[in-house]
Amino acid sequence: MLLNNYSTIHLVNSKELLELRSFIKAAYNKCIEASSFSFLILGYSKRVIKKALNSVASLNLEDLVLLNIIVIKGFYINIISEA
Repeated sequence: MLLNNYSTIHLVNSKELLELRSFIKAAYNKCIEASSFSFLILGYSKRVIKKALNSVASLNLEDLVLLNIIVIKGFYINIISEA
């Protein structure tokens, strides 16, 4: 069972890692704070990780869909999550 209470923030540094045509530009200047740095949010998107989850019948048959992933520029890790 996978439980997501939507309190996790997923971040990526490149739109190319996300689903085609799913990028939505941020409406206003909002930032993510990390340590002593501030990163401008470029927009939001989604990522589908194919066959990442087990189904009732077999292994690795279900896709994991991450929604509202924040796209920012200026850090060196592709996908990170913060809860």
